[in-house]
Amino acid sequence: MTEDEFTEALQRLGLSQAALARLLDDLGEQQPAPTTVWRWADGRSKVPIGVGALLTLLERLPAETRQHVTRKALRA
Repeated sequence: MTEDEFTEALQRLGLSQAALARLLDDLGEQQPAPTTVWRWADGRSKVPIGVGALLTLLERLPAETRQHVTRKALRA
């Protein structure tokens, strides 16, 4: 996933970079530092394959299920 694809996926999902970091933490991954997520969006670091796969899967979920999965991360 390129940095543009990453940024566009976040926008389509309604997730900020901080919300994505919280979501990864909620899903059992160590929450990445805000600068790490910014580097993915800026192209300074490659988007990890698992993060790209997660965003792709989230986009394919029915809206109700996607909202349930992301609800906690979006509240903060």
